[in-house]
Amino acid sequence: MDRGLKVERFIGDFSSQFFMKDFVYIDVKFRSGSQVKSHNADLLFVLGDECIVVSIKGTDGEPKSQERLKLWLKKKCWDGSQATKVGIQRLNIPISAENLWGERRDFPAGSLKARCGICVLECSQEPLKEIDFEITQPASLLPIHVVSANDLLNTTRWLGSIWDVFQYFDKRAVIRSSFTGINGERFPLAHYILKAHDFTNFAGVDKAELGARFQLHMLDNLERYADRDRLAHYVNSIVHELHTRHLEMESFVPPEFAKEIEPSDGRKAYLKMAAMLNGLPSSNKANIGRRLDEILAGLKGTGQCGCHAHKRLYEDTVFVFCCFSKMSRTERIRNMDTLVKAAMLRYSVNEALGIAIDADNQESGYDLRWVRGKPTPAPDLLRIAEDIFGPTIETSIANPFGEARPFTHPRGADFREKEPV
Repeated sequence: MDRGLKVERFIGDFSSQFFMKDFVYIDVKFRSGSQVKSHNADLLFVLGDECIVVSIKGTDGEPKSQERLKLWLKKKCWDGSQATKVGIQRLNIPISAENLWGERRDFPAGSLKARCGICVLECSQEPLKEIDFEITQPASLLPIHVVSANDLLNTTRWLGSIWDVFQYFDKRAVIRSSFTGINGERFPLAHYILKAHDFTNFAGVDKAELGARFQLHMLDNLERYADRDRLAHYVNSIVHELHTRHLEMESFVPPEFAKEIEPSDGRKAYLKMAAMLNGLPSSNKANIGRRLDEILAGLKGTGQCGCHAHKRLYEDTVFVFCCFSKMSRTERIRNMDTLVKAAMLRYSVNEALGIAIDADNQESGYDLRWVRGKPTPAPDLLRIAEDIFGPTIETSIANPFGEARPFTHPRGADFREKEPV
């Protein structure tokens, strides 16, 4: 298959996974003298200033015997791993790439740090059947995973967020030596999900038993996974709104905020916030959706408001979700601004994104307000901060379905090592 066609098809499959659109970068280029050349990386997964470098190798479309297919996979595994290794090394030069929203971005030399690499083998002859072959790779300082195209797509779909994808491949590095081919990712993925994101003792697991246990887990939790996706849609729809701009925004934004409106072709701040929000773990997205579901259920037609603030431990941005009933769009934005500044004082941060939701008509879209710089702690604002967000801040941890419980680190409340997810 033509290299461009196989990459294009693979990208099309990724585009259907909304949570990946901010973080999958294609058409990676670099400049050599007066020429613009293609980078060794076919794709980059980018999260903050870190990335996963992806190289894709596909079949030539000619049917092969099992023996020839295994020899071909062995060769392409080496070639793809070598391309991935060089792609990691070439992060030390300026590059540019385009995300799945069609937004092109420049990355200065050395601005991205690779976490690992992935060599993707697109095997259309046997897209699902497990194929065993000898995995040989060039020596590399960073782990380079070898997976089939189908397995990578299914793994990202099940994990549900770019943050979870990075965590999975970080931890998968310890079991790379146990792989003897492709199309078997359902077993480590099942172990990872059933064992609370841990690969301990994976090498000695009975695959038949693991597969049966995972099938039972899925049957028992099918409705909960569907509900997780429904709840995460709240956040995903807000991310979509951050990538667009209301054509008549000037008509309803309060005059005092008009100078802060970003032009359609220069929405850098809002695109940054979109990536931050879209980069939340799937458990966090579902938890936010769960809280908004509860607030909106009792708010419609009451003429009242409800608010939920979400701040990840050890991060310096708070997301403030403000729900209003029987209030004009202009007044929603004004009141949201007050609530956002109150949240910034309560959580001691210098950056916040406010999201205003019409509780009476959720289809009307969202109003968004990005605020930077710590607000003046006026007495009225301090009172609102305590009344709305409480005298103490509760830290909670969410399970994969967004159900939260209080979090206390086993080594004490002041221990700062790893963020709960």
